Amino acid sequence: MKKILSFLVLLAGITSLMSCGEKDATYDGIAPLTITKADVLFSADGGEGSIAASTSAAVKATTDAKWINLSVNGSTVSVKAQPNVSLEARSAKIVLTADDGKTANVTATQHGLLLALNAKDAYIFDMSNNDPAIISDKSNIIFHQEISDDWIHIEKVSEGYSISVDPNESGSFRHGSIKLSFEAAQFTKTINIAQWGVNLPFTSLTKAIYQDEDGNKYQKDITVVADTEKENTYLIKGLMSEGDLSMTYNASNKNMVEYYVSAGYSPGKLIDGETTYTLRCLMSAYNVNTGNRYYPTAVTTQAANAYRMAFEWQVDENAIPVLNYVRNNTLSSTYNTDGIIVCKFSSATGAAAAARKGIAYEFLNLKFTY
Repeated sequence: MKKILSFLVLLAGITSLMSCGEKDATYDGIAPLTITKADVLFSADGGEGSIAASTSAAVKATTDAKWINLSVNGSTVSVKAQPNVSLEARSAKIVLTADDGKTANVTATQHGLLLALNAKDAYIFDMSNNDPAIISDKSNIIFHQEISDDWIHIEKVSEGYSISVDPNESGSFRHGSIKLSFEAAQFTKTINIAQWGVNLPFTSLTKAIYQDEDGNKYQKDITVVADTEKENTYLIKGLMSEGDLSMTYNASNKNMVEYYVSAGYSPGKLIDGETTYTLRCLMSAYNVNTGNRYYPTAVTTQAANAYRMAFEWQVDENAIPVLNYVRNNTLSSTYNTDGIIVCKFSSATGAAAAARKGIAYEFLNLKFTY
């Protein structure tokens, strides 16, 4: 899973000149011109402000900034700022000159645009009506929206944006996207939207991705088929040469679409001379207190499911389904969640440890995807 986007741009260096006196202006010329008011701090939207001078003489006002318009009425200067379509703040010097030769410089400052959109790469919805997903947005701009499918909806709300989807009546998993963009800042954010259907895309999975205990990463091509002899069970072919890995739907867990490998599951056997070894598999976890991992033995049965991990449907940053490992609620808190399947050859029940062939497979951080 890749990471979620949190994009915040606010360029500092803006001088606040709200309601200020002489200390707020710098001076050039023969003698200072007293400034009694300098309201020249503008938002990115622009607006109007003013500068007032304490003098009986008429004043003139000039600036070389094209984004500011000035008009004078006696000793008061009206300042109008045009919208700033840049992310950068900007400033401009305004020069006031009285008829008696006194001068003063006042700096007008304008904020730049603010991009403060905090959106994940992907959002997942179930197949029925859903509560909307709220995206935080404190930007002072309006994004252009492009929506890939008419079952996806986005609405501007006080917190930012609200994303919702229609009930999925097709029965199949579906995904689309929302693209938010702002041309002036060359900003584009694609938000992927996924929605489950009654038909899960289990048999479309083609890859197994995992690590070993040393952190080495591997990928295997797999094929997933339904188990014709066991309801709500799928067989993963290609992960092990001895046989298929069986994944069963956990009907007791109503909070998520969860699958597991039965403790002590045996995908195959190995005959070595006169001894027949059984390959037993278990979804295991690493004990952070003892440094030990629980391994399957000849007597491991489903009763040992306190060590069982599980797999849950998730989506990646592109809203593509991934069957990823999760923690089983019955797992002791001393065990890390590392989604490992351990498979070990052992001889018949009761055989001495020396008669076992040792660890055959270890799949750490295992997930299945396309």
